[in-house]
Amino acid sequence: MKEQISPTMLPIAQFAEKLSVLSPEFTRRFAEFEAQKCRFELLSNLFAVDLKSTPTNLQMELIELQCSDTLKSKYDSVGAAQFPCFLPDTLPQLRAQAAQMLSIVGSTYLCEQLFSSMKMNKTPHRSRLTDEHLHSVLRISSAQSLTPDIDELASKKRCQVSGLDQCASEYIVLFPY
Repeated sequence: MKEQISPTMLPIAQFAEKLSVLSPEFTRRFAEFEAQKCRFELLSNLFAVDLKSTPTNLQMELIELQCSDTLKSKYDSVGAAQFPCFLPDTLPQLRAQAAQMLSIVGSTYLCEQLFSSMKMNKTPHRSRLTDEHLHSVLRISSAQSLTPDIDELASKKRCQVSGLDQCASEYIVLFPY
């Protein structure tokens, strides 16, 4: 394939330059993840983690967790990603640890979703979309559950009387079934 593509179509030097600029940026952005590596490994498999390498405040709770056959079977059935939701209240340190680590990934995902939604809504073809409209669209799209209050909406409804009602009754009189 390399032989079939001319250097003008695929400027390798230009790509190499762009990649060399991106490499330190990735290193900088993901340095925090490297520092948190042991915490991520802890959550990836709570039942196989080495107790000596875990923080001391979590060791007793990990021992209690690893000795529970019920929690082990729950872990096997739901998987590592969903298991932190099933950690019992008797393991507050592990629950807090799981919440901290999952919030890193979850908040990043929500931000990416919002930016994607904004990009899809704010296009050149929708030039009349104001910042207020965009704010409303993003608010609705980011709502986890949105249910209308039907009673409140119905109470705000106003009946409008028009001349159509009179016209309709005259039509029926003139043209009965």
